[in-house]
Amino acid sequence: MKGNIQSHYFTEDALRDWEIIGSRHRIRDERFLRTIEIYFCCGPILEIGAATGHLSAILNQRGYDVTASDISPIFVSAIMSRGVTAELIDVTRDIRAQSSKTFANVLAQNVMPLILRDRETLCTTLAMIHAALQPHGRLICISADARRDCHPESYFRPREQIEIARLSGLFRLIKAFPHQVVPTSLYREWNARLLNFADFKLAKIASIRWVWVMEKLG
Repeated sequence: MKGNIQSHYFTEDALRDWEIIGSRHRIRDERFLRTIEIYFCCGPILEIGAATGHLSAILNQRGYDVTASDISPIFVSAIMSRGVTAELIDVTRDIRAQSSKTFANVLAQNVMPLILRDRETLCTTLAMIHAALQPHGRLICISADARRDCHPESYFRPREQIEIARLSGLFRLIKAFPHQVVPTSLYREWNARLLNFADFKLAKIASIRWVWVMEKLG
């Protein structure tokens, strides 16, 4: 199954699927990013596993120096068509060498190597992110809980991801909190502020993902 998922990710069908997802999530994510931007350090942002780059596009429109990256050439081309700086990057390898720069922030939303239950790949990815960050740079992760997936056992739970990152000795946990109880389909321009408030305030009751922020050590 893992191989099939990854093969699909490099197809035009996957691109269309992610374009639809990005469009559906735009209103929610515009408000969501405004809420969490207090955790960004001053300086450039690298989004890893950006797919069609809708998060980076929002940040770019808000004036951030952002680079979106993905392992799929199809997705990188789609990101560039948005007018967003994009690079082809494999986050399990030397990110700094691939991008020729370092970053104050790395943003990761449901990045495949970070959520599949493969501890070695996860730890390698964390090490590559650490090396690509500037001193005291930050890793901001949005991690979905896979309990509703057909094969939840294939993924690390968000709390497991956080603990593995903490035990790596590469990062210091700054903040971790649950997020999202409201279905994304309910978001509209007129109610986005209220629903965003609910997604943060009611998340302790029942949430589908976690946000965690870590600072680079060393």
